[in-house]
Parts: sequence; C-alpha cells; structure tokens
Amino acid sequence: MDDIDRAQQREQEDRAGAIEAAAKSIPKGNPGLCYSCGEHSERLVQGACATCRDKYALP
Repeated sequence: MDDIDRAQQREQEDRAGAIEAAAKSIPKGNPGLCYSCGEHSERLVQGACATCRDKYALP
C-alpha cells in the first residue's frame, strides 16, 4: 500500500465518520397522517410531514 492508497483510505474513513455524526442529529420519523395537512406521509417528525415542517418553519 502506497501513500496515495493510505490517503484514500483515510479520506473514506473520515467521510464515513462525518456522515455517521451528521445522521445522529436527524430525528427519526414515523409513518402516519400529518396533523397539519392531514395527508399520509412515510416520515412524520413530531407529527408533521416535511412539506408542512418547511412551509410553517416547524422543528
């Protein structure tokens, strides 16, 4: 393994770590009906779909 291979491996490890760290801050969603618009969504966060969270600046 030469320097370039080691650098690429390190880059992949760093990237994987950064993705894992960022994913921890994303809240888990659940399927169901949005309390705001009443539409079904596969991922509700605190009861609201992504469209309503964006539209009404919900957390």
